[in-house]
Amino acid sequence: MAVTFIGDVHGWARRLDGVLAQAEGHLVFLGDLTDRGPDTPGVIARVRRLCEEGRACCLMGNHEYALLRGLGAPSIGLEPDPVWFELWRDRHGGSAVLTSYGVREAAGLRLSLGAANLAWLAALPWVLSGQADGAAWIAVHAGMRPKVPLHQQLAQLADPWRQLCEHPDHLYDKLHVRRVPDDLPSGTVLVSGHLPLPEVLVSPQRILCDTSGGMPGRPLSGVVWPSGRVISSR
Repeated sequence: MAVTFIGDVHGWARRLDGVLAQAEGHLVFLGDLTDRGPDTPGVIARVRRLCEEGRACCLMGNHEYALLRGLGAPSIGLEPDPVWFELWRDRHGGSAVLTSYGVREAAGLRLSLGAANLAWLAALPWVLSGQADGAAWIAVHAGMRPKVPLHQQLAQLADPWRQLCEHPDHLYDKLHVRRVPDDLPSGTVLVSGHLPLPEVLVSPQRILCDTSGGMPGRPLSGVVWPSGRVISSR
């Protein structure tokens, strides 16, 4: 079965609909469902429904991470952090989410978002992997460290909330995003979003498919794998 990797949606539900109409097979969302765009509630509802129906899976992105650090998440024992809430609102484009829910503060957003959606976001995995027609893939929101053994990074990503840090590399790093771990197996492609590019990058060991960055006037993109066909909301 084919798989379609979908870049950072960032609250643009209409763009998402345009990409879904062209997608094939299982859907893999690369994180950053929220912020910047006008309809984060609609995007969360669509993607959560697809995941619960078994048609999709979704990674944690740095924008979900910042939102959760700010609001807290009882399901994983994460306490609210007002400093992170301000950082999310002012630096991550969270003000668009507050507007879309018709609230101004953390307490109002926590109530409007709802406990079930908050728990669903908190449970998003930080790494996903699989095969499509015999071609192996690993997906993480931003990237992997090139000089750290792959098995060590996968073990860390399997239980990421145990050791909180301010800006986790696998969600935030852009300096090494085009590189892959030195021991990434031959025949395996590492897939990410996070870094807005003018065009999707598709190579034998690296796929980067964020072309919107959540900004107005830019398309949402995806990649159907293993054919490498690029799809776009444009």
